[in-house]
Formats: sequence, structure tokens, C-alpha cells
Amino acid sequence: MTSSNMADERDVNKAKLREVERTSLASDYDPEKLRINLLNRTKPVVFNGAASLWPCSRWSPEFLASELGDLRTKFRFCVREKSSSNENGFKRAIMETECEFEEATFLEFVQWVDGFSEKSGLLSRFQRDSYWCYADYKYMAELFRDFPHLRRSVKWDSFGFPQRSGDESTIWIGSAEASTPCHVDTYGCNLVAQIYGQKKWTLFPPEETPKLYPTRIPYEESSVFSQVNIDNPDLSRFPAFASAVRYEVTLAPGDVLFVPKKWWHYVQSLDTSISINTWIELESDHIERVREAIIKTLVCALKNEEGADESVWVNPSEDIGTYRQNMEYLHQALSAVKQREHENAERAMKNIKEPLCSLEETQQRVLNEYKDKLCTDDLIHCITTPDVVDLLMEKLLGKFGISQMCSLPLKSSPRDEKVCSVDKIPSSTIPSEGGGLHKTSEGQEVEKHLPCKRKCVDK
Repeated sequence: MTSSNMADERDVNKAKLREVERTSLASDYDPEKLRINLLNRTKPVVFNGAASLWPCSRWSPEFLASELGDLRTKFRFCVREKSSSNENGFKRAIMETECEFEEATFLEFVQWVDGFSEKSGLLSRFQRDSYWCYADYKYMAELFRDFPHLRRSVKWDSFGFPQRSGDESTIWIGSAEASTPCHVDTYGCNLVAQIYGQKKWTLFPPEETPKLYPTRIPYEESSVFSQVNIDNPDLSRFPAFASAVRYEVTLAPGDVLFVPKKWWHYVQSLDTSISINTWIELESDHIERVREAIIKTLVCALKNEEGADESVWVNPSEDIGTYRQNMEYLHQALSAVKQREHENAERAMKNIKEPLCSLEETQQRVLNEYKDKLCTDDLIHCITTPDVVDLLMEKLLGKFGISQMCSLPLKSSPRDEKVCSVDKIPSSTIPSEGGGLHKTSEGQEVEKHLPCKRKCVDK
């Protein structure tokens, strides 16, 4: 390790590290009060062993392999951080677009994890000591479609959500070192139950966002990724990360973690692991969907115009749609917010004994009021307003290392003067062909001007 790398590591170790709060559910707790408390929390919390009595708490990879039989699903493979083929480790974040994928049964996954590559089918092409493997982000309603008893084994009612089960959950099954890139979810908040094995969670509060260098490439709706490799950060590129406040916690089987809205998280399996999570919708999601629809429309339009390979900039699970479809999605998101506004107004009127409209009447009113579809001109008008352009310009200047806005006065080129007769323009200020930079007879430099589109005509 070089001295500069050692300095980088010391700098990162100085980051403000905090522990996630831990608590246990009282024997006489009220699930409804717990739900209200969670939805108002602004910091993560772990409930020790809160899922230890759920039917799914007895699951293991071997159990799922026996239950699911010949069912096949897609597994994600990535080179391990410190394997024989990657001795120095990565200095950048590895995204899902850089991984490889293969379909297999859960029995083949178990065989691969246990080192019996000859029994692991197509997974055998990935050397066990060089790769980790992850069946991540699997919707249980789809994966376990023919196994309702498995979906019923998840009991979110103990947290005040009686309508939620495996049907509203996702499952994550991976080998040691399997990880999810550091990201923040723009929708809702998150409840995560650790079922088997251990996982390490590293979380960052919303105010640390600038220090995590967010990016929307690769693109995935509702996911904003960090450019920083959390385990091995490149502080020469991302110096602010060294001072980022972070929270760390290791989840053991039975633990349940609550992740508040807009908290960044990087998750890594410490050994073979199974976890289940559910995203809880929030009122603010209506506005967030408008924001996400705008981003999707712009990102997809620009990248498609560029002709970029989708496998490089689109996350594997994402469907980007056509421009027309994305504009329709944006229109629907705006309409949903307007509909919500009408519903809230109706609720307010209830307090003054005004008759309420039905949901169908409210929806029809919104459709009648906004029957004209959103068009490209509407989007152009919004993104070219001075305040939006100024903010965009500020970001681009920063990209070029310009730390502050320049307040240089605009100087008129001689071509812009109303009197354009050559004999009325001092010879020392006549620009060279194309507005280039040249020297006057006195040897003084003349400022270079961009070519003018409007040509002055001597009346």
C-alpha cells in the first residue's frame, strides 16, 4: 500500500461513524402505535429479533431449494473485491450494469456456494473463489407465484401493516460479499427483516447527499446511485466523502431494520444470507413520482439521442420505454398529484358539512380539467426558464472546476455596432477573419469574440 493510499484510509477512518439505535419490542406493544412511530421517525432503528417467530424465520437456502424444486431464476455475479483476479481491489463503485447474469435453480445455487461446481449447472463457469452471487430484488409475488404458503410466511402485521405479506415484499438471497451499490430510494421508507445469515448495513443521512456524489447513470427509476466505492473510496476523485457521517449496523437472523425516507444505504452479505423487505408508501411519493417521471423522460431522451448502448446506462431490471410512453407517464404522474389535491380539498370541506364527491367524480373532474396531453413544448418551456438554466449552468461550471459564477460584462463586438462602415472603425480594433484573436499595430491583443449571427447592415 502506498503512502497516499494509507493517508486516504486514515482520512476515511476519521469520518463520523455512528451506531444505529437498537431496541426490542415489548411483550404488550401496540402494533398501530409502532406503525405511527415508524412513519414519523427520521433515523434508522433495529428491532432485535422482531422477526424470529415469523414462519419464514426457519428458512435457509437448502429449505428454499427443496421447496422450489426446478424453479429457475436469474442470479447476478460480480468479481469479488479482493480475489485472485482482482488483487488491488476496486477504486470505483461497481454497478449492476458491470455484472454478469445466469439462470439457475436454488439447488444449483446451494451447490455453487458449497463449492460443488460440477453440480451447479451453468453457474460452474464462475469460479467460487473469484465471484460472489446474488438473487436480488426478487418480487415474492412473482417468484413464489405458485407457492402461496411461502408468501404467507412473512408477517408485517407485527409492525402495524396487517395488509402486507410476502405479496408486497421482495427477497434477497446471496453468497458472502454479495452487495447492493450504495444508493438512495426516492419512494417511501423501508422495513428489512434478516432471515438467514448476517448483513452489514452502512447508512448515510439525507444531508450527506453531496458527499456521496450522486448519479442517475446507470438509470433506474426511484434509485439514485453513489459514485463512491464505500469499501475502497477514491478520495482523489471524491474528497468530500472522507468527512461523510455514516451509520453502521450488522443484522443477525430475526432482526428488523427500519430505513427512513431518503437515507442512503450500502448493503453487504457477511456470509450466505437471506433477507426480506417491504417498501412503505408515503404521501410524498406522489410528488416524487413527478420528479422521477421528469428525470426518466430527460435521461432516456438524451441517452437515446446519443445512441448509447442500453446495457451500459440502463440497470438490467429497468424498462425505459419510448419517449411517447415516458411523456404519458409524466402526464399521469401530474394528474395523480392534481387528483390528490382534489381529494384533500374534499376532506377539508367535510369539516364544514359540505357534500363530498365520490372518488369516480373526482377522477372524472381531473380528466375533464386536464384532458389535453402534456406535450414536448410544455417540457421545453419549463426547463428553459432562467432559474432552471442558471442552476444547470452553475452545475456545468462546477464540472469544469469553475467554483463561482463569473460576472463579466458582455462586450459588444465591432460587428454589433450600428455603424459598420470600416472607415469608422479604428483599424487597431478590426477583428481577424472569423472573429479571431490578433494583435494591433501597437502590439496589443484584441479580445476574441464569438462569430455574430446578426449582421449589421449600414442603412
